[in-house]
Amino acid sequence: MKKLLTERKIRFMVLEAIIKGRALEKYSTLLSRSIVNSLKDEDIQETFNTSGAATYMLDVPEVTDDIDYLSHVFVKLQQSDRISVDAAYGYILDATEEERKDSDITVNVGLPKNYQEDLSFMTAFVPELKDTLRHELEHSSQSTEELMILQRKVPDSNIWKNIQTAEDYYLSDVETAAHVTGIYKKAKTYKLPVTTVMDHNLEQIYYTGLSYEVDPEQLETLMNRISKKWANYLFDRYPRAK
Repeated sequence: MKKLLTERKIRFMVLEAIIKGRALEKYSTLLSRSIVNSLKDEDIQETFNTSGAATYMLDVPEVTDDIDYLSHVFVKLQQSDRISVDAAYGYILDATEEERKDSDITVNVGLPKNYQEDLSFMTAFVPELKDTLRHELEHSSQSTEELMILQRKVPDSNIWKNIQTAEDYYLSDVETAAHVTGIYKKAKTYKLPVTTVMDHNLEQIYYTGLSYEVDPEQLETLMNRISKKWANYLFDRYPRAK
């Protein structure tokens, strides 16, 4: 009887993870669409082109009302020579259950002045945006306890301070889940094999490590460990992934 209950519990947990994952996939698409539409807004464009920056909050109750640990989504535009996107999930450290409800996601976007004159960059921008959003939404579904394990190891978010902090970050359970789910979303958007997109992301991490002058031999060892852990997680969570 005990074994049967354990098997039922495991099946329930797997089913719960699948349902949660599908919902977060949908929310990342909704947020991406909202951000793309905001970039086409004439008032936002005028503010950005005049001042070189624009900050605003997305009105997305269909997302924020449904996710327990997400209250707001902010977008910060900054003039840049190159198009870029990154984001951060913000929460109160050691938050209580109630405090976690005030968490938010801030999406940082770098764009050239008068970007609206040529929107062809959207073809490459949107998959990266969806990857970024899916990554941060995964964090919104993780427990405070899980997040704080990494926070205590890398408190200042300086991932490449040394090889140990890079290892603590990229091999952590929370970042493994966030990176892999983001990669999976990007692969679906590009209609490419997930393993191809993952290899590309790992290559970017490798060259970032080299740019921080990490010992190449140590970096190679770390990359092999990251690749193995991420691949195992990928096929555990998405058994049909290619």
